[in-house]
Amino acid sequence: MEKDTYRIVQCSNCDFLFVNPMPTSQVIAAYYASTYRGAHASFYPKDRSRRWRAFWRSLMFIPYLYNRDVVDLGCGGGHMLAALCRFARSGTGVDLSHNSIAFAKRNFPNQTFFAEDILSFSKRKRCFDFVFSSELLEHLRSPDDFMTTLRAITRPNALVYLSAPDAGHRATPSDLATWSDICPPEHLQWFNETNLAMLFDQNGFVPFKRHRTKTPAHSVFFRRVF
Repeated sequence: MEKDTYRIVQCSNCDFLFVNPMPTSQVIAAYYASTYRGAHASFYPKDRSRRWRAFWRSLMFIPYLYNRDVVDLGCGGGHMLAALCRFARSGTGVDLSHNSIAFAKRNFPNQTFFAEDILSFSKRKRCFDFVFSSELLEHLRSPDDFMTTLRAITRPNALVYLSAPDAGHRATPSDLATWSDICPPEHLQWFNETNLAMLFDQNGFVPFKRHRTKTPAHSVFFRRVF
């Protein structure tokens, strides 16, 4: 299958979908570095509605992060992290988009933000009890980068919340080329429920809780077991 000149292939063993060949890390960094979403230090698209949605969405996470150290991987403008930190002990956000992080630092000064890729962040030797990652995994060039980061930054029994497009959902179009979440070079890889669980299991995380969704999206918690 091809979409916007990118070739997308499927693993014959587990149905994992991914762009092949992948754009280089330099191409991806340039895509997000300074113009992503048109954000800058004093502007973020739909800022007001994002704050409101984050406020309500954060309530479901209270039992999992209360008085714990939280990191948001792919934090964008910092809206969700700030909402979560009403209950957390500390909050850290990471995003490759420098303009998004500029907005986050200016508008949410009580949290700590880093404008860098997740592998660079993993080398800072910071550890967390709860990882929030919404709509990041599909943007990465490799699932290994994500799992290496999780292994490096989580404490034993830490929880990871992940949302991402679900390629195996009943509402996913049978003609994948028409699916709006197939949009390289922004999205580069897509998981179903089975191969996502396999990926986490291979790296020491087990399913903890899953929310069933009407739209083709994962909404799942994993727990680190070793």
